[in-house]
Amino acid sequence: MTYFIGHLHPLLVHLPIGILLFGILMMLYQQLTAKDLNDAISLAFLVGAISALLACIAGWLLAQSGEYDDVLIQKHQWTGIATAVISFAIYFLQRFRWVMVSILAILLTITGHFGATITHGEHYIFRSTIDTAATTVDSNDTTHNFIDTTQFSKKDTFKIVKYNIYQAEILPILKSNCYNCHAASKQKEGLRLDTESFIKKGSKNSLVLIAGDPVNSLLYSSLVLPIEDEKHMPPKGKHQLTPKEIQSIRKWIQYGASFKTKVDTIYFKNGIASQPSTQSDLISKEKKYDNTFKQVQNNQLATPQASLISIKNPDSVSSTVLNLFQQKKIILSPITSESNWLMANFVNAVPFEKSNLLLLKQIDQQLVTLKLTNLPVKDEDIKIIAGLPNLQKLNLENTAITNLSLEYLQQLPRLQTLNLYGTNITDEGLTKLIQCKSLTAVYVWRTNTTEEGIKKFKKTRPSVKIETGDFKFQVK
Repeated sequence: MTYFIGHLHPLLVHLPIGILLFGILMMLYQQLTAKDLNDAISLAFLVGAISALLACIAGWLLAQSGEYDDVLIQKHQWTGIATAVISFAIYFLQRFRWVMVSILAILLTITGHFGATITHGEHYIFRSTIDTAATTVDSNDTTHNFIDTTQFSKKDTFKIVKYNIYQAEILPILKSNCYNCHAASKQKEGLRLDTESFIKKGSKNSLVLIAGDPVNSLLYSSLVLPIEDEKHMPPKGKHQLTPKEIQSIRKWIQYGASFKTKVDTIYFKNGIASQPSTQSDLISKEKKYDNTFKQVQNNQLATPQASLISIKNPDSVSSTVLNLFQQKKIILSPITSESNWLMANFVNAVPFEKSNLLLLKQIDQQLVTLKLTNLPVKDEDIKIIAGLPNLQKLNLENTAITNLSLEYLQQLPRLQTLNLYGTNITDEGLTKLIQCKSLTAVYVWRTNTTEEGIKKFKKTRPSVKIETGDFKFQVK
């Protein structure tokens, strides 16, 4: 109950601000028009004072979580209490109302400033731009160290910018998306992301950054969990990072997570040509990690293109069929521009209708990826899916399927990756997947499977990756 009341503070705190400001405006209006508004003004300050008191109580309970900076909390707390006291005084001591209203206006400003700092971080209003410390080298300069410019024609117009990736790309992302909860003013889970030392220190439970290993770095891995997962960051309901921002964090960690190293970037007249790094082994690292990251990012496993090479490219789907899917709001997307393989996504096809699944029979030769996330799909519906001969990737997150569905899925000869996140699958269901000879990866986050059941499955099918969502962190 205490936890619940404390988290009402952000909601309650806006009520006294609005009411008290309205009371001040009525006093100004009364002064200008000579109209008698004393009763309304008194009522406004009384209600404002009471709501300010309630906001103080909720704020005090919220502060007990220990996630906020003690010094800043005390400043916000005492100015908030002073605001409530002055509000009551304005109601009871009408003779000194104008003097106290002036004090109240100052207190509201200061208290609001401290509150905004706690919520949004320091310098929220007058935040300065990031200094990227970029150094530009034109095409006639030969002092740069990392890029061989002999490969370019003398006619090429280019410049080389040397900049710090952390300062230029990562820090702005952290400031915009993470400082609200993980900076000096507030440290959820004991984690701060506002300085190099705190990022390397990690949270109270684990490290969040392992240089060269994004998959085991919580700073990256929490971004690509399903948004419904309680470990997903930023939490559901808050502004989410763009795919480009997630990619920037992944690459920064992958390349060593340096806070100081600068890299060279070539800019031709019409755009960026390349972005080498000071590290000589970047190309080999990129190749080493690409397959892993494609499997994790955005909770989507890599598109199963490689195994399609040996299969004859199917005929293209007719415009009539494409229009039919479009009418049903089922998204059809090509897997590659060079082939007719398709992905079908039912995310917009709501309310869900079983008859829509029957349409898949018209593209059964072309369909290799099917997404039915967050839909009321049942075991009977999986019978239809089991008749898709070339299906390789199937997303069934947060559906109503049971172990029976996995028995039907045994019939899929090319099924490689299966996402069962948030379903009622148990260890018994896992055993049914043993018969899926093409299977390479299964997501079982938030299912009813157990560690023992997963171990048994792995003994029989050691090559299949079972993803449970429990990231393990190495202590250095």
